[in-house]
Amino acid sequence: MLAACAGPGRNAIGEARFYANPDRPAPAPQIAGWTEHLMKMALKLFPHKDALPAGHWLASPEAETQFENGRGAALALTWFGHSTFLIRIGGHTVLTDPVLGNHVGPGRLHLHRLPPLRPDPGLIRRLDAIVISHADYDHLDIASLERLAGRFPDARVFVPEGTAFLVRRTGFVHVQEMRWYETAQIDGLSITAVPAIHGVRRPPFAIDSMHWAGFVIGDGLNTVYFAGDTAKDTMIFAGMRERLGPVDVALVPAGAWSPHHFQRPYHVDPDEAAALARTLGARLAIGMHWGTFALSEDPPAEQRRRFLAASTPQTRTTVFRIGETRVLEQ
Repeated sequence: MLAACAGPGRNAIGEARFYANPDRPAPAPQIAGWTEHLMKMALKLFPHKDALPAGHWLASPEAETQFENGRGAALALTWFGHSTFLIRIGGHTVLTDPVLGNHVGPGRLHLHRLPPLRPDPGLIRRLDAIVISHADYDHLDIASLERLAGRFPDARVFVPEGTAFLVRRTGFVHVQEMRWYETAQIDGLSITAVPAIHGVRRPPFAIDSMHWAGFVIGDGLNTVYFAGDTAKDTMIFAGMRERLGPVDVALVPAGAWSPHHFQRPYHVDPDEAAALARTLGARLAIGMHWGTFALSEDPPAEQRRRFLAASTPQTRTTVFRIGETRVLEQ
């Protein structure tokens, strides 16, 4: 939702504008909270590699075998970690928020990947589309996009409003900005940008000068919802289901929710993530945005445990191991 500029900040193309979440006031400035959060992140005080669950990633040979077994499936998903999934659906391949390197973030605030990257991104032979939910550093990674543009220059990239300039710098030509509920078609595959409740912080650009979104990806047989980052808003997501119908699979964030009073305007907790998937009618909710980078105070084992505990007969919750591929054909 585009609003009038709240201050002198301009976005990267010189426009005096910023984006806001609908029907809710902007979160009060939390300068002290953000300073403390960034200091803890820089000093590596958040739960780190030794807090990862046992068996959190696959060995390379197993990850490669699973990946190859997913070729040709009507619906198969591979988790590379954090919010990066390769979705193979109806003969198409779609990559979400590609972060395929060993670190993210600017300068001294960059974060190292805790588990190894699995599987090798070189196994991807075809890439039809990339969806990017927002421009935070852990979701829009320039180095990863540059490598992908070198291999798949004709892939289409779908981004929220105000974000295309960053992606075009990486070498991609077919970059499309999308408003909420705008739909693009690729040979029978539909990609629809949908609401998210979040914000964008990508220094040195002005706060919220680029928009944020989730995506619904469908081929007429299967429908996958990719949340990106979002906070709770039952009415927004109930309206989304009413407008688009139920989804089959929901990729929802299970991490970066603690301390809750600080993260609540931007991130769901594991219970809220599962509830979001139920609201959308998903039969399967897959946790993401956890167990990859040390972004918050919630330990990875707790992220996993709480998300799995939120499973219901209506919507089963599950998590992948890093590098895991699952065939989810109906």
